[in-house]
Amino acid sequence: MAKTQKSTATETNETAAKAKGPTALTKISAASVFGKIKVAMIPEDGELPIMRVAGIASGVKRGQSTYGDWASLTGQMAATNLATGEIFVGSNAFVPAAMGDALIGALEAAQKEDANATLKFSLDVSVKRSPRNPDEKYEYIIRPVIESDVKNEAMLLLSL
Repeated sequence: MAKTQKSTATETNETAAKAKGPTALTKISAASVFGKIKVAMIPEDGELPIMRVAGIASGVKRGQSTYGDWASLTGQMAATNLATGEIFVGSNAFVPAAMGDALIGALEAAQKEDANATLKFSLDVSVKRSPRNPDEKYEYIIRPVIESDVKNEAMLLLSL
């Protein structure tokens, strides 16, 4: 019975979030879409789905913060909080881990050949407990939902 009530509550939250329409963000990231991730939220032997992020990237924005250098994809971006169903839109997307670096590299390589090249992407982002320190740290898991349409060696390697 508790499972049914939880499912109904989740469905109600998702329906309400979709009915409200998208929320505009200055940047799309795991923190801005999902919120603070606490290790206690993550199943001990599983994953916690965070967001689906998709977009048409047309550029890269770089900068520095107190945490070091950063880079984001720029263009038309959208994300869905996989826990609540809430939808977000923005013009900057920070894709976690090596996948973000790979997408940025693929876009920059394509734009060396064609300055107007864009990169379409759609990714599911989850977290799991770190095997090195499962009580205090987590790692991102990123799975492509679609194959990118950029035709270059970096993207071909990602699809292997």
